[in-house]
Amino acid sequence: IELMFRKMSSSLSTCASIGVEELCSAFKDGVDAVSLYGGATAGSRTMLDSLIPAAKELVESQNMKAAARQAKRGAEETAKMKAASAGRSNYLSEQQLQGTPD
Repeated sequence: IELMFRKMSSSLSTCASIGVEELCSAFKDGVDAVSLYGGATAGSRTMLDSLIPAAKELVESQNMKAAARQAKRGAEETAKMKAASAGRSNYLSEQQLQGTPD
């Protein structure tokens, strides 16, 4: 998460002014940085399964409630995944993962 906020900060530091559009774009930049440096993507059964759809929604609609719904949906979908390819869940068995959102 620290990496995400650092990237958001550096993205915002170049803005002449900061409004909703800039904040949404910075959020996406932060999420992209977590994916880049952590090596996980959507479907890896990590927090990115929530953050990526939320960031996409924020950039497209600038609607926080819609982004929150996308994040919740992404988190709920991780409970259906049989395996994790990254993150803390990577060390757990399929039985331990089944039905538990990441």
